[in-house]
Amino acid sequence: MFYRKEKQVNELILKHLEEVDKCLKTALKTVEEYLSADIENAKSLAIKVDQIETETDSVRREIIGKLYSGAYLPSLRSDILHLVEHMDKIADGAEACCDFFLDQRPEIPQEMRSNFLKIMERSISTFVPLKEAIDSFFTDKFDIETLREKTREVGIIESAVDKEEWDITRDIFKGELDYGHKIHLKLCLESIVEISDRAEDAADELEIIIIKGGL
Repeated sequence: MFYRKEKQVNELILKHLEEVDKCLKTALKTVEEYLSADIENAKSLAIKVDQIETETDSVRREIIGKLYSGAYLPSLRSDILHLVEHMDKIADGAEACCDFFLDQRPEIPQEMRSNFLKIMERSISTFVPLKEAIDSFFTDKFDIETLREKTREVGIIESAVDKEEWDITRDIFKGELDYGHKIHLKLCLESIVEISDRAEDAADELEIIIIKGGL
């Protein structure tokens, strides 16, 4: 029974991982459509992001229930829960980003749109090595060095996102837009890079589990 509960948790974590991935990919499409001025399609996609994020919450609650029922040793339950919560926050960040675009309708200058799309793609790409690491960890297809390399890769990409954020911020405030418009663009940019920040936090949680000796 103990092993069966662990197996059920692992399967739910992998399901949660897929839902977060789906949420991020749909969020990227949402921003792409917004930047191409197809607001109606962007709105439709943003609704899908909200629906997927709701599903990630549902799976997260299932995982919590299994952990409360006795899956895994008590010393590992809180670490697994923290990892799942940080994964869920990545989906929350994607949803919040889409809501920012569709609720506040930031006016992105034409000459900046490609940079905003690029940093959105880069921010979301932090999830790729994270997903690979978590997937391999909970399917017992891993070795420690590969996991460490994947978590380091998350940090490397996140640092590149920070650099891009700095460059875009500089361009925003060097431009001739009014100050209120500049602040709005900066807030929009922050909603995008929040996704990569949360991915890095999740990678840190995975490293804690690895350091403690895995499962």
